[in-house]
Amino acid sequence: MIIPSVEEEREYVRKGQKEWEIQRALSEKLISWLSDANGPAGEECDRLVDSLLALPEPSIKAYFVAAQVTYIRGKPQVAISILEDLISKHSNKPAEVMQFPVSIVARFWIGTIARHSGDMTKAKSVYETLLKYLRGREGENNLAMICNLYLAEIESKYMKRDDLALARLEAIKRIEKPAGHWGEQYEFYNRWAAYEHDRISKGRAQANQQLVWYREMMSTPPLAAAQLQLCGISGSLFAPPYPPDDERADASGKAFYDRIIKNTASDIDTSLVRLTFGSFYQEKGRRAEAEKIYTKAQKHYLEAEKYYSELFDDNSFFSPIGGIYLAQCKKAQDKTVEAEGILEKVGAKYPGYESAVTELKESWKKEGESKK
Repeated sequence: MIIPSVEEEREYVRKGQKEWEIQRALSEKLISWLSDANGPAGEECDRLVDSLLALPEPSIKAYFVAAQVTYIRGKPQVAISILEDLISKHSNKPAEVMQFPVSIVARFWIGTIARHSGDMTKAKSVYETLLKYLRGREGENNLAMICNLYLAEIESKYMKRDDLALARLEAIKRIEKPAGHWGEQYEFYNRWAAYEHDRISKGRAQANQQLVWYREMMSTPPLAAAQLQLCGISGSLFAPPYPPDDERADASGKAFYDRIIKNTASDIDTSLVRLTFGSFYQEKGRRAEAEKIYTKAQKHYLEAEKYYSELFDDNSFFSPIGGIYLAQCKKAQDKTVEAEGILEKVGAKYPGYESAVTELKESWKKEGESKK
């Protein structure tokens, strides 16, 4: 065993400190540019990315940060090159942004960048490569489901090949349910694939009619957030370590997500972002309400309503959940009539959710009676 000298340890710390300082400055400049498209701030972002990658041994996280910022700055091909360089150098090392190896996470990021920038040929190739690479690896079944969902979207929406998309979605149905904690995610993706299959083969209206509520759907926000993180659609990587209630943290995340929604070519990712960010603000509203800071609670609930309203209007797999959460936000602000009206719309548009609507109404009624 080789024990590093004191000077070698000091040099290691200095390198880490330098990288941290560059990443911190890059975060702040990026947030400034996202907020008001400040030209000099954007140019400084580019310079700091170059500085980050010019370090003697950039960390794996440094590559991901550089790729994400470069893509947001409108340079998708450069971002993809950064990630491909990362794969060539550190393919089997753990990705610092998730527990999977670099070879998996970086490819999911490349697929996202290609899709969002309109290069569907590149994206399709990346996901097909991933499907081969995933065989025999932990989490293979669920990750393969994600790949097939994106491939089905590409084939149906952009290639106009519904036959290929339907084959992808049917392949998901044949994937075996994994054991342990992967099982819950499996059910989520299996039902999602069934909905997409119905939407393509029978039309959106009939697919909506066949959507059925099950209790686990109420736990979809964490799964949605996990998928976004896997695909590189998360502002947490570059955000400075602000305190939890610091409004700057909210502003940075909101600017990032709103930009993704505005620019993405993927209906899947748009729905996931709306669900994730709606849930984020709803939870902040609950915490503020518990602390009796009612003005702040209402502010957060109104932000959540924006994302949930858009999600409910999406006509997607997640739309009925968006409607239920929207009703909950209204009810939390004592807008009971509005809340019940939204639930009526959920039940009318998605008959399979009628039991969830009835259950929620009854719980509100009991809650009201207990307060008398």
